[in-house]
Amino acid sequence: MKLVIAEKPMLARDIARAICGKKVSESAKLPISGNGYTVIGCAGHLLELVSPEKINESWGSPWTLDVLPIHVPDWPKEPSAGKEGLVEEIRSLLDKAESVIHAGDPDDEGQLIVDELLDYLGYNGQVQRAYINDNIEKNICRAFDQLVDNEGCRGAGRAAYARQMADMCFGVNESRLATKRLGSLFTVGRVQTPTLGLVVNRDEQIEGHSKRKYYELTAFVQCPDVDLELPFKFKPTEAVLAGEKHLFSPEVPEKLKAALDGTRQAFVTETSEKRVSPPLPYNLTVLLSDMSRRFKLGAAKTQQITQDLRDKYKAITYNRTDCQYLKEEHFADAQAVLSQAMQNLGADWPLDFSIKSKAFNEKYVTAHHGIIPQEVDIDLSKMTADERKVYTAIVERYAMQFLPSAVYDVSTSAFDVDQGRFECVLRNLRNAGWKGVFGNAVEPDDGEDASDGWVEAGEHGAVIDRCEIAEKETAPPKPYTEGTLITDMASIAKYVTDPEIKAVLKQKDDGKKGEHGGIGTTATRSDIIEKLKSRGFVAEEKGKLRSTPKGRAFYHLLPADIKGADTTAKWWLIQQDVAERKRDSNAIQQSVIEVFLSHQDTAYVGASIPGKEKVVVGPCPLCGKDVVQTGKVYSCSSNKNEKQEDGSWKQVAGCGFKLFGFAGKKLTVKQAESLLSGETISLKGCTSKAGKKFDCKLRLDADGKPVPEFNGAKKGRK
Repeated sequence: MKLVIAEKPMLARDIARAICGKKVSESAKLPISGNGYTVIGCAGHLLELVSPEKINESWGSPWTLDVLPIHVPDWPKEPSAGKEGLVEEIRSLLDKAESVIHAGDPDDEGQLIVDELLDYLGYNGQVQRAYINDNIEKNICRAFDQLVDNEGCRGAGRAAYARQMADMCFGVNESRLATKRLGSLFTVGRVQTPTLGLVVNRDEQIEGHSKRKYYELTAFVQCPDVDLELPFKFKPTEAVLAGEKHLFSPEVPEKLKAALDGTRQAFVTETSEKRVSPPLPYNLTVLLSDMSRRFKLGAAKTQQITQDLRDKYKAITYNRTDCQYLKEEHFADAQAVLSQAMQNLGADWPLDFSIKSKAFNEKYVTAHHGIIPQEVDIDLSKMTADERKVYTAIVERYAMQFLPSAVYDVSTSAFDVDQGRFECVLRNLRNAGWKGVFGNAVEPDDGEDASDGWVEAGEHGAVIDRCEIAEKETAPPKPYTEGTLITDMASIAKYVTDPEIKAVLKQKDDGKKGEHGGIGTTATRSDIIEKLKSRGFVAEEKGKLRSTPKGRAFYHLLPADIKGADTTAKWWLIQQDVAERKRDSNAIQQSVIEVFLSHQDTAYVGASIPGKEKVVVGPCPLCGKDVVQTGKVYSCSSNKNEKQEDGSWKQVAGCGFKLFGFAGKKLTVKQAESLLSGETISLKGCTSKAGKKFDCKLRLDADGKPVPEFNGAKKGRK
């Protein structure tokens, strides 16, 4: 049999439904066999990089600076906790397989998820690659008709592994250095850090903004050829502006006003047609930003909704795409797809399927294409209100491609003066096109589609009735929302001053029409924002993201060579070489070490950040993540609590490990560190339930529970 390995169980069932010749329920047990195929699904990454302390005991808790930098060439992997059984099940299937079909998601992480598993299990047989963007049956069958040799695809997985090792190396060394020097837990990440910088810099620009008065001049013109007063705006020459955006002195406007008021003036008018195409279909970045703007939906929530729309409802195509363009096959299928989607929504839009928008351009499509609906019958009553909003937006954005452009007639009148040019632009909507159906779904009505009047082409004589000088003030930039921050993460190159780094960031996204020199990926940006909030670096206030005092202070202490987008740019260049087999997979990690060594002795020395912060006391005995001091409790950092309507707190995520005091005795940080490292501690002055004082020795059992010992005899937990 041919063994098909999908990235997730739900996709595995979709594949089995398409190729195994069987009816497969949504909860069918995997693997599923039929027609010579056996289909199994991973659960995302089944393997993870081995934690440093498992490689070298001296790298464990408590952390020390003398072991840095930690560097592990070809960093080994092991099955993730709870996934060991699935790894062994796939091992047994590989023993019976004549060949393998790799059905990881069509991105570098999807490539790595299956490649790393095959390597870990030592599989050396034939492997073919299936690229599945649409998880409906006919498109899955189409993908299986277009299988390619996986060996030619492994470069993407190698690059992802190189980045994975480098991220681990970067985080371990930089976070430990900051934490030990600053005395409490501070995490440093390749994408997290420059993202924090965007928020800090924006907030400081807002707070440091000094209002400046500037001046705008408008000449109001009476023309016998036109039955309305024409407002001509003054546009200064570059020499007059002297590098500024506005005129900050009234001198030029006042001189022009004095010279022009009441004078006769000839002007020339040119007419033209302006066509406004519908916006392209969504990629994930644009969708997250748009849902934030339109519905105030958080990025993480919107991203999860897209995953549910894809997995649970089969309603949309691959959701983590960075592309907004589509293939020819989508154009051919569009009428059937959108007819079904409109039926789902109860909509009846006047679509014209002979229109082929600029979205259908195969040269801009690589492994991904834009997010569009699928030809699936859906009962919208089963969706949540927010799921319906996101699904509707995706359908509308696709439907726009089959409506004509909005067409405007534009009349541009102008006359020149020594210091610049006066211009009057009138615009009239001739054909609303897609805007007549979906205009408000794209942007709020700003009145731009109202008729402005008209001036025919040619020369006209007129009288300048009066000139008016408007005094205005510069405004500071607006605080970030999650949507605008994600947009800037996708185009951070515009804030980079180093021309080489800027060029590399833009080169990295060359051909990706939704990316413009960004950091992170469409799939990880919302998670980065959540981490910044959970770690106390950024806070959300009335829908706006603001840096906290802790976040600002820490950002300004970061070494210059790791605080910007430079790291992503430099890593990307190395990744390309890794993908093309020009460099070893450890090349990025080696670069990380070189940068770390350059500031290891100087970073954070003598610095401190005010405020009571969480202190890392050791690894969690249940899941291996950091245990931090939270008030009087030592709690696993994986734990997450949410406040309930009744005011109580409920744990909603994490392994649940917490270490309290014992028998009325509080535990010091040092005692907690010793217990978590597997040591037995002496505890004096404990109080029994009967109120009697006693001394004992204390250790943690395999479940992380404190167990007392009295003169060598073990007692139960008190």
